[in-house]
Amino acid sequence: MTSADRSIPYRQGSGASFHHVVLAACLCFLLLVGTDSVSIVFWQMGLAKKIEIFVMVPILATTVLYYRHLVRGAFASPELSLLVILAFFSIAWSDYPIWTFERALPMIVTTALALSLGSMMSLRGLLLFIATFFALAMVLSMAAIIAFPQARGIPPWGDTWNGIYVHKNGLGLASMWALLTCYYASHQFRGKLKTVFIFATILALFLLIASESRTAQIIALVSMAALITSQLLPRLETIWTIGYILFAIFIIGFAAFLLASTIAEPLFALIGRKPTLSERIPIWELVWPNIMERFWLGYGYAAHWFESAPHLSVYSSRANLGFLPHYSHNGLLETFLNTGFIGVFLLACVFARFFFSVFYGLRYIQQRDAIVFTFLLGMTFFFINITESSILDRMNASWIFFVAFTTKMNLVAKALQDSAKADYAARHPRVSNIAAN
Repeated sequence: MTSADRSIPYRQGSGASFHHVVLAACLCFLLLVGTDSVSIVFWQMGLAKKIEIFVMVPILATTVLYYRHLVRGAFASPELSLLVILAFFSIAWSDYPIWTFERALPMIVTTALALSLGSMMSLRGLLLFIATFFALAMVLSMAAIIAFPQARGIPPWGDTWNGIYVHKNGLGLASMWALLTCYYASHQFRGKLKTVFIFATILALFLLIASESRTAQIIALVSMAALITSQLLPRLETIWTIGYILFAIFIIGFAAFLLASTIAEPLFALIGRKPTLSERIPIWELVWPNIMERFWLGYGYAAHWFESAPHLSVYSSRANLGFLPHYSHNGLLETFLNTGFIGVFLLACVFARFFFSVFYGLRYIQQRDAIVFTFLLGMTFFFINITESSILDRMNASWIFFVAFTTKMNLVAKALQDSAKADYAARHPRVSNIAAN
């Protein structure tokens, strides 16, 4: 086996115990800002936002402490870093610069932490970190459901559980992530830890059903089926990866065709739904003309959804929504609104680099289960952003962990490339000397 056939982790020096304490602290910080636990516990007390802002301070301090990891992660994912910088400097052309600044700042802080986490841990360690986060989120959600009436249902969703999230879809998406990551983690251990993650997987499945989030349930079904299929096809990971991408293209195209056809309404009527995807399609139709008005740079981060913006009431009246929308329910459209076509182009480059890193890792690493699972998480994030929007979302666990595992995957690919170059130079010193001169 050559050095290019294995993953090369970023080695820590002394102070491993302190490093673990810092990671544990990061886990606690993320449970406070990556969920709505503070809002649920301090329901309607006005303290939630203050506490969340206060937590930004130790998060920023941790990032500064590990600034070398931040720099390393930022250079490993340059397009992602540029996208975040573009979103922050959209203050310059935002119609509501103070509103944009107040929302862009926590997005910058949490994304910087994610870049650092992507550099601080090995790929397997990061995946287990993510699984631990969502396992704890499930336990805390169940505890909140038992203890707080606001966790057992918030109007207008009646008695549908929401756990430590202020929306049932928030619990649904978290349960979906927990189902995937805890299932993966349960295969990485034996004994008590295996039992713990199996329990977390079962709890996640229970809460996913209880959340009644159809989007999360469908994505969970597709992703779990893909994960189990990958386990049934050892040594065929590259073929499986290509097949899953082709399947995703087909299923998205088929869904779009179905929604545009005349049979959509009777089909959705069978499950008691309308072919508007819970009013998402009318919102998309209303948002698109405004995107074209500011095509290149957008409206500025979060500025399009300023609470007093006149077009929001127009959206509600034209589509008979019955509510004021506060985001577009689509990651691509939201990126257009925040950063324009330039931001969308950078986002496409982020995914392109991620997929390149995945395929590069599959080519040179023999133990591929972590890479396959990371690819699956990336595809799951992609699916989520068809009907929701987590891209560039401040204090959002989905976005934070997407940044982290994307950065880690890019670093693994870079390490493999550097190792391959070193091996080539060692085997062909004459050619290397000529090239150097």
